Amino acid sequence: MNNGYGQQIVSTKANTLYALSKVIKKSKIEKMYILPVAEFENNRENVLRDITETYGGEQIIVRSSSSKEDSFKTSNAGHYESILGIDSGDSEQVNSAIEKVIASYQKDIEILDHEQILVQRQAQNVKFSGVIFTRDIQGNRPYYLINYDDQGSTDSVTSGSGGKTLWIVKNASISEIDEPWGKLIDAVQEIELFLNGMALDIEFAINEKGEIIIFQVRPLVASYKQVQKMDDGDFFSRIKGIKEQYNNNKSVLNGRTMMFSDMAFWNPSEIIGSNPRSLEYSLYEEILLKHAWNQGIAEIGYRRLPNKLMFKLGNKPYISVEYSFYSLLPQSLDEKLALKLVDFYCNKLKNDLTAHDKIEFEIAYTTYDFCTEKNSRELLENGFSKEERDTFLKALFTLTNDCLTGFKELTDKDLLSLKLMDNIRQPIEEALDAGGLSTKEMFRSIMILLDAITRYGTPQFTRQARLAFMARAFCRTLVFAGYFTDEEMDNFTKSINTISSEFDNDFERYSVGKMSMEDFNKKYGHLRSGTYDIRTDRYDKMNFRPVSNRRKDQLKNNGIKTLDREKLKKAIDEVGFNVTPEEFIEFLKSAIKQREYFKFEFTRSLSLVLELLINIGNDIDIKRRDLSWLNVDDIMECVSTADPASLRQELINRINGRRQENSFNRNIIMPAVITDERDIDFIPVTEARPNFITARHIEGEVIVLEDEPDADIRDKIVAIPKADPGYEWIFTKGIKGFITKYGGVASHMAIRCAEFEIPAAIGCGEKIYDYVTSTSYLDMDCRNGKIEEGIQYKNLRALITQREGVNQYGDPTDILESAYVRFYELLGFIPVPVSNHTKNFERLFDEKVDLLIVVGGGSLDSRYYDKKHDDELQPHRDAMEEKLIRYCISHGIPIIATCRGMQYINVLFGGKLHYHPKLKVKRPRGEDHKVFLVKENREIYVNNYHKDCIFTDNLAPCFTPVAIDKENDVVEAYESEAMKILALQWHPERRFETANALEETRKIVLDFIRKHIG
Repeated sequence: MNNGYGQQIVSTKANTLYALSKVIKKSKIEKMYILPVAEFENNRENVLRDITETYGGEQIIVRSSSSKEDSFKTSNAGHYESILGIDSGDSEQVNSAIEKVIASYQKDIEILDHEQILVQRQAQNVKFSGVIFTRDIQGNRPYYLINYDDQGSTDSVTSGSGGKTLWIVKNASISEIDEPWGKLIDAVQEIELFLNGMALDIEFAINEKGEIIIFQVRPLVASYKQVQKMDDGDFFSRIKGIKEQYNNNKSVLNGRTMMFSDMAFWNPSEIIGSNPRSLEYSLYEEILLKHAWNQGIAEIGYRRLPNKLMFKLGNKPYISVEYSFYSLLPQSLDEKLALKLVDFYCNKLKNDLTAHDKIEFEIAYTTYDFCTEKNSRELLENGFSKEERDTFLKALFTLTNDCLTGFKELTDKDLLSLKLMDNIRQPIEEALDAGGLSTKEMFRSIMILLDAITRYGTPQFTRQARLAFMARAFCRTLVFAGYFTDEEMDNFTKSINTISSEFDNDFERYSVGKMSMEDFNKKYGHLRSGTYDIRTDRYDKMNFRPVSNRRKDQLKNNGIKTLDREKLKKAIDEVGFNVTPEEFIEFLKSAIKQREYFKFEFTRSLSLVLELLINIGNDIDIKRRDLSWLNVDDIMECVSTADPASLRQELINRINGRRQENSFNRNIIMPAVITDERDIDFIPVTEARPNFITARHIEGEVIVLEDEPDADIRDKIVAIPKADPGYEWIFTKGIKGFITKYGGVASHMAIRCAEFEIPAAIGCGEKIYDYVTSTSYLDMDCRNGKIEEGIQYKNLRALITQREGVNQYGDPTDILESAYVRFYELLGFIPVPVSNHTKNFERLFDEKVDLLIVVGGGSLDSRYYDKKHDDELQPHRDAMEEKLIRYCISHGIPIIATCRGMQYINVLFGGKLHYHPKLKVKRPRGEDHKVFLVKENREIYVNNYHKDCIFTDNLAPCFTPVAIDKENDVVEAYESEAMKILALQWHPERRFETANALEETRKIVLDFIRKHIG
């Protein structure tokens, strides 16, 4: 069967389905009635009767089947109407549905005679429905991409209102694919065969009998627009190679293939990302996940496992789940019981893969805390004897109690190790700063530093991190067990002075001139936004503007700074720990503090490693972005070479090879969790459970920091892929909220958000993160665990006025501040600017206009004030705005006016305006102040950019005050129900310095739009 035959089959929606219905055996197409529009127009009664007789009262769907749809150049998916749920026995319903579809054609089709309407029986008892692409639309990769709904709806995916996602490699064995997807793929491959492998977009349903129902088959336009074609054979070969890699990584514990997670335990996706470059991966492996990850915790009683923890498949780093579980068990347990617990934990995780970034909280028992006795009873229900459980709990208690009683000695010893590491680092740093190191000496210095880090830095850090985890577990379970309230525990933990809170305080001191830049950089200059990423700058090379982040409304923690001793003693005694309440509190404070401090200190040496490598690159002419493709083995090889510069070409070859390999592998979709090799072929996008921080509910503009690294993030919800602690600087910028793709509940950034009471969703996973980053304005309810798009009016059409000006050549110009457009864009629509020099302004209303926005900026003519002035006038603007205002009022079109616009409308309707009056209470420009909302009987904060005022007795009689500056008796906002006007003296588009002030203004505007536009 040639491709020409396939192209002959593909025509309109109706014709394509009709042709396929004659040949397919593995799926079915519901009964069809193909109706030419001309026939309906000429013979309506007969058509309606015919449809009733054909379907005998069954429910039908009336669908578009236009010649403008489903071609190889454009799909026009969703462009025309389709009407579901029509009673075929009700001629009026059928007639109305057909007319609606025809009306949708008339938007852009002039001659309708040859267009079609497709009437079909509506599928019943639907269990799954969705869309399957026979190529992945991102890069034309050989995956089946299925977006589906499993709630019984037939249009939630195509309408955009719901759906789940999974990918299936195209050469996967159907027998290995879980049902119902194996049967669906079999049916789709039959259609592909008839269409000679054409890339297709297929709408389908699967009913309760397991039957595959095909609703639509059309060319996958995105695939045909791809310039670069994928070599499927090479792609499948790479998938095969990744499977071999996976199968070759056998567990030393039981000889079986391992379960992998990209976020368990030492969560590499959080720290180095899901697609790290060679240097990031090898450094993270070398200094932490080769040996140090286990060395540190083995010293405090956890099991020894001298194997690496991290593995790479394709480009993606994974953690061995079995090794994680095993290493977090007490050494004193016998091997048989330890392995039994590992198997139990793995099976528990398989039953809820969304917990893979929370294994220490929801899967494994790694610390004896105040809920362990109760929670561990599940072991008795899952094959463990009472003796086994008692043995395990006794060992876990002993380990935990030993850490509590011996932590001071442990910490003192670890702090001494940090000094040894620092003593090695300092002379190297001084020599580098002095320019006294040759290329070979710099290579050697890198290896000296890496050795020092793995001896004196990271084992100690992993130990302190485990103690900090214990401390956090204690805090959490003291609340769960009812000894303390959330508020009491939050107040205590926020009072702990960590290196992070020191950073925030020192940045504030630097911002107000109490700390020099030199001193600030000496302490914090080694930090990077990407701790392991050579492409990111150190803080001492970033442009930190000294801007105070202390806001007058910023919450202060005035709660208790410690925990009630009597309640704590009761909890300790009931569990049996051999410490006093004072010693226990000291453990909590020290452990939480030292975790951050040890990370802060070992990254000094790591940051110096990257600086040395950058300098080497300068010496041998390799750019830092290219250096990111080297690895630790390359560096070791250069150390043993007499002339490292002679290796330049070899290094360049390796760089190019790894870059190319990474580029190929980026096309391969890797799952977050791998339980067996089938997961590499069959990849569902499981919706992660974000770790929500605080119980606050916020809304705000989303800034994706990767896309806008220099954006102003103050009062914004900031989204980044990984919760790397190097992003510490974000907390100096007054952000409103924080969202990450990767990250755990105990991650550095989660702790920081809790400390500063910043609402956050840490570790959202791919699906939620992609949704967030495609959204301009977000509503995040942390208490109820919800992330939704903020209210949007996407179909609203608005006009917006502009200021009047003159360019350098003397030509008249229109001026509109971009912030106005952005404010309304975040409401879902982009207003259309109106030129002040438009002659036939009525033409602006040829298309429906829903709203007029009258902006601020500049003075009005003197005749409108109580006194004369010499300010520059804008006569063309005044004339245009008056025309627009009066037109909109007469035609019932709502108006929102700001500042000057608010003042102008008031005087146009008989009000008065005072020019620069002297106020009782001065209102400095740009500073927020309180206004009183009259109807709501409460106060909010607004910004101030005006000098002219409407006093309360100067408001035109036709207007009602909305907001008043009570201290100065000034109208700050007014409205008119009859004329549909909302007028604000303040600027919603400009910055507010008070928390939630922008949201209050947005709510006022949205309430007005909702009321008058709908």
